[in-house]
Amino acid sequence: MTLAGLLLFTLPAQAQNIRLKSSEGYITTDDQVRLFYRVTGEGGDTVLVVHGGPYNFRYLSADLSPLAAHHTFIYYDQRGSGFSSFVGDTTKLHVRKHLEDIETIRRHFKLGKLNLMGHSSGGLISGHYAATHPEHVKSIQLVNPATLAPWPQDNSARTDSITKLLNRQNREKFYNSPADFRKSCWDYYALVARFYYPTPVHARRTWGDVCHSLQENMMNPARGYANETMNKINIIPQLAGVKAPVLVLAGDNDFMPYASFEQWKNSFPNSALVRFKGAGHSPHVDDPDLFFTATETFLQGKFPDAAFNPPKSAGVILPGDDNGTPYQQARSAVIRAENELVRLVNKGDWEGAAAVYSADGVIYAPGAPPISGRQAIASFWHTVSIRGMHSVELQLMDLEISGDLLNARGKYVMRNRQKEYIDIGKFVAIYKRENNKWVLHTDIFNSSLETRSPIEEPDYLKFDDN
Repeated sequence: MTLAGLLLFTLPAQAQNIRLKSSEGYITTDDQVRLFYRVTGEGGDTVLVVHGGPYNFRYLSADLSPLAAHHTFIYYDQRGSGFSSFVGDTTKLHVRKHLEDIETIRRHFKLGKLNLMGHSSGGLISGHYAATHPEHVKSIQLVNPATLAPWPQDNSARTDSITKLLNRQNREKFYNSPADFRKSCWDYYALVARFYYPTPVHARRTWGDVCHSLQENMMNPARGYANETMNKINIIPQLAGVKAPVLVLAGDNDFMPYASFEQWKNSFPNSALVRFKGAGHSPHVDDPDLFFTATETFLQGKFPDAAFNPPKSAGVILPGDDNGTPYQQARSAVIRAENELVRLVNKGDWEGAAAVYSADGVIYAPGAPPISGRQAIASFWHTVSIRGMHSVELQLMDLEISGDLLNARGKYVMRNRQKEYIDIGKFVAIYKRENNKWVLHTDIFNSSLETRSPIEEPDYLKFDDN
């Protein structure tokens, strides 16, 4: 396929505004707890996501958004979490109540059997549900699930003494109910996140929002009671009777021992384990290429090959996407365009990379004036490489089409020759329709790192190739 073929996408004339379907609401349980939920996605099958923490579903939903291109996802805030009802009575926070809530959600959406995805303590809740209601489970994905049995865990070596000191100070301010709740929450949890990732830099890849919650829920001293009750119940014997396929996705650089994930895998009769080498508590953030490829394979009804190592890509394209919904068609075209841009930049073909943009294309880079036109764009990418960028990776998260403009949003990673991170950030790529074709027109990106991006020094226009 030619470059032009990769970059061009024909939009159906009748389609004017296209985005992922999404709706929100509340479900009231039998004991009058209101559960906040969001439904999003394009697919015919449905996946119910059980978050960990207990925090709220938004710390997961943003980073899992690429899956909504092919599936419908139901996210919900557990009782006493996020924007669901505050629950101070511990008798209403027992794991049994959480299992009843999943049943309430299943019946509300008229789902016969559930595809479950549980992360961290949400994985343990999912395991308890499967053990209690195996007849209502179609499949289970457990992402770095909390341990089935007591295992020694030690976070002390995962961060430095300065971080620990700042963490204690920020925690004290946060739990004193400050007026600037969201800011204090982020100051605290931005440091807490470092315990869950291989390095503090890895933590900057997440788009999750732990703090998007009712303040009273975040401050509730009883909100972790369900975890306490689960730790006292041995469900391993019941898991042997779960016939549904189970996929365990586990980073081997987590604070929880990898052997605990192997125990999960071995407790189910029909299961597989995918190991994410070097990844921490959130493999969907640390290694999105492997995570989304493995998940899509599993949701298509097959276990992923344990030895499979997918190539770097801006996203997963499934057979049929090119003839699928308008959203899927646009997404596959954008992924191919972004993959081609990455290939040319990493190859050092600056003129070829510039040709990916429209003739009057523009780059808005961090700390720099607009870079306009293909000559300046070629010079820009050349200069970025001279400053240390050896490779770039792109990940498409979502897109929206309005008339003659397509707005694509995603993440980027830049590395040096030693494969070390030099920048992590987010981008908005705007495509415009020319002669009923989509062409990459505007590229906007900025760093997510706490320190200054290595490409911010705006002297690329001074670059002389002679």
